[in-house]
Amino acid sequence: MSGHMGFEVPATAQDAQAAYRVTSQFDTGILTFTLTRAEADAYLKKHPSSGKWLTPTATAQPTTRSKDFTRLGLPEPETLTDGVRYGYVCPSGPKDLTNPYDTSDENCSRLYAHEYSPDRTRIYLRTHFEPGISPLPTPSAKGH
Repeated sequence: MSGHMGFEVPATAQDAQAAYRVTSQFDTGILTFTLTRAEADAYLKKHPSSGKWLTPTATAQPTTRSKDFTRLGLPEPETLTDGVRYGYVCPSGPKDLTNPYDTSDENCSRLYAHEYSPDRTRIYLRTHFEPGISPLPTPSAKGH
């Protein structure tokens, strides 16, 4: 899944999980793993947000929540409020900052970084793909 999305999973990552869901509207790929706080900060510097990192507010929470990560036994990142920052990241780096949320040229991903303990951060990545057009990911021995 990481290769399909264009984001590597660091060798030091723990609890890496991935899934791919096919629907008639769009396909969804998800990838999650945990890193130490320092490793997560380095990962976020390597994959900067197009625009700025955002923090959730109660009024900005979506009324309809996906159940992508719930299938992996994890909370949905949109439901988290403390220790979370998020933004759009693109495999080739930040896009034109005049419109930081334009993801039309490539499969940019929504990235959530949740500092769930004093020394660990969970990275959540979600990418939408054109149904029936985008090639399906190739399963790997590691499952991501």
